[in-house]
Amino acid sequence: MPRIIYCMFFLLVYYGYTQENVQKYREDQIYFSVYYNSLGDNLDNFKENKFSSSLNFGFIRDIPLSKSGKLALGIGLGLGVNSFNNNLKLSSDSSNSYNLLSSREIPQKNVFNFSEFQVPLEIRWRNSTPNNYKFWRIYAGIKYSRLLSSSYNFENQQENYKINNPSINLDQIGFTLNIGYNTWNLGLYKSLNSFFNNNVKSLPRDLEQFKLGLIFYIL
Repeated sequence: MPRIIYCMFFLLVYYGYTQENVQKYREDQIYFSVYYNSLGDNLDNFKENKFSSSLNFGFIRDIPLSKSGKLALGIGLGLGVNSFNNNLKLSSDSSNSYNLLSSREIPQKNVFNFSEFQVPLEIRWRNSTPNNYKFWRIYAGIKYSRLLSSSYNFENQQENYKINNPSINLDQIGFTLNIGYNTWNLGLYKSLNSFFNNNVKSLPRDLEQFKLGLIFYIL
């Protein structure tokens, strides 16, 4: 398990014990988010096809860092389900070779799917009070994700096959920024590492996750 996970849980325990005197209220929250997924455009002739989506659900523990409660640390646990539709076609054998389909070769299905376990860590600012549940918020941080399962599916008139556990990086980490008012919040995620793992030289290393969508918090 990456060191960042140990650091996150250390912060959770540390502040849980040391901040008892400054805690006025908490914004412990269940979150639900819907994103549009992209793998960027750094690869020549790489294109997104159809709609790629991400659905996420989890809980964030709020740890106030100030007496007013407007500044806090948030650490959570969650699950995510992702799809990426594009023109990168993996070969049906185990060679991890690929080619980029032209616009005239759009198949019925060419999608990467994976589910993940998530650990978000946020520095949180909000202008809320214990009696005000409608407020502005800016939450910035990082999110570590560990893949639970993954697959690649391809289908056209000539071929139909599925590859389980393609060479997607098992450990994903990225920058997060959530800004909004009350229920509606804009969410952004930018990966800090490659979509594909380091051990496969034949796959492009310049594809990184980018997600933009809406995140909802439930008190």
